[in-house]
Order: sequence, then structure tokens, then C-alpha cells
Amino acid sequence: MRKLRFLSALLVVLLLATTAFADNDKPKKTRLYLFGFAVSLTDSVCYVTNVQPVDGYLLPNGFLSDRTLYALQFNNYIISNQGREEVTCAVYFDKKQDKAEKRLQKIRRRFKANSAMTMQTVANEDFVFLPEEWVVPEDPEEGKEEKAKRGKGEKKKK
Repeated sequence: MRKLRFLSALLVVLLLATTAFADNDKPKKTRLYLFGFAVSLTDSVCYVTNVQPVDGYLLPNGFLSDRTLYALQFNNYIISNQGREEVTCAVYFDKKQDKAEKRLQKIRRRFKANSAMTMQTVANEDFVFLPEEWVVPEDPEEGKEEKAKRGKGEKKKK
């Protein structure tokens, strides 16, 4: 009888814990401060943006959701406006503006110390990061169930 009570209480605690943490796998929309950095390994010019506020989505592990899309935005700007084809772009971000500014200053100091590199700052009037919308990925199992419900002779409704 005691074991049954203990197992019941343990089951209730586990159920409460899983429901409390069930929302943690979704990204949370927050105000982030980010800047872009682009460098060409075949050229002596690197590009950097100023720190810009963006409403983005943070994953539970602290990473920026769709961070490659932000880097791609900056990469497309460099290719179309600067004429540089072979650039590598990175996006740095933080929740606090002063921390993002410190990281930007650290990168600027590092590349200014290298006299072989020329750093060009891209003005905010020329380039602004656009927020990326997070889309819930589709569940592949959901499509299988829909096909199974239709049966063999039925066609998919359009």
C-alpha cells in the first residue's frame, strides 16, 4: 500500500514537471542587439555593421533562431552593393546592447591591429537587419496519419 502511494505521488510529480517544462522547447521572442561582420579570405577588406536592435527568437539553449538567415541578409547586401562574391559573414548578438557594443569594439581592435586589413563600416542607412519570423516546423508523422485516414481510393483534398 505504501509503495502504491509513493508511486502515485511520484507519477503526479513527474506529470507536473513535464507540463511545466513543456513550453521550453519553443523559442522566445526577445529584443536582441546584433551586428554583422564579413571578411573575404582573398581580399584585404572586411565589413562590419553597427549594433542594431532586432526582435528575434532565442532558442532554449541560448542560440539565435535562424541566425544563418541574418548572416545571409548581410551576405546578400555585400554581394549586391559592394561587388564582393567570396565573403564569409557572421552575425554576433546579445540580449544587452552594451555587451554587443563591447564585442564589436573587440573585433574592431583586433582587425585594426592587423595593418594588412582595411575595415569598412556599413552605415545604418545602407543596411538594416530585418527580423526573421520563426515558423513551427511541420511534424512528419502528421502527414502519414492524414494519408492513412484517406485510404487507398481517395484523393487528397485541395
